[in-house]
Amino acid sequence: MYIDKALKRQSKLKKLFYSTMIFLSIFLPMMVYLANIRSKFIYIYLLVLEILILLSIVNKINFYNLKFSCANNKLKFKSGLFSKENILICDKIAIVHTNNIKEDIEIVIVTTMRFRNKSLKPVSKSFLQRYPEANHEYLKLKRLNPEESYYFQVIRRGALNKYILLEVIYKNCVKAIYTSSAIDNIKIARGQNEF
Repeated sequence: MYIDKALKRQSKLKKLFYSTMIFLSIFLPMMVYLANIRSKFIYIYLLVLEILILLSIVNKINFYNLKFSCANNKLKFKSGLFSKENILICDKIAIVHTNNIKEDIEIVIVTTMRFRNKSLKPVSKSFLQRYPEANHEYLKLKRLNPEESYYFQVIRRGALNKYILLEVIYKNCVKAIYTSSAIDNIKIARGQNEF
């Protein structure tokens, strides 16, 4: 399936989920009211169900939320509902790597500069063990620039919208090194390959 078709399908499924949850949140209390049930247990049970429905809606919104823009050599993005906006300088991005496919894709960005971004973490041994393909590229860069310090950020939220973000990163971050898995996912984002 191509990315355009997958994005339309994701949008339809999201709307179906929201409409089903809203229908349930209205239908269940209405049935209790129309059945004229006067039990504290049923009211508490209904309240717990309404809270769970609300939490599932918030969780789904958090999973699908990814806002980004790229202008003046700055990549701004907000991944998730409750996170802050992150800013990366496009020329300072050193490595772009991806893990997994479809909605579970993780975009790993390694950069040389911490610019108004507190969510960047220094590259450590655990990072190198978790992402061996990025480790290979990182060691090459570290041999060329041993005094440079590197930081990384992983984008996990955003579902299929991360493919669009990956294409924007590819268009604007020309100095970055892309791993082979990132290139495969960029081909998917550009519609050259299927999932």
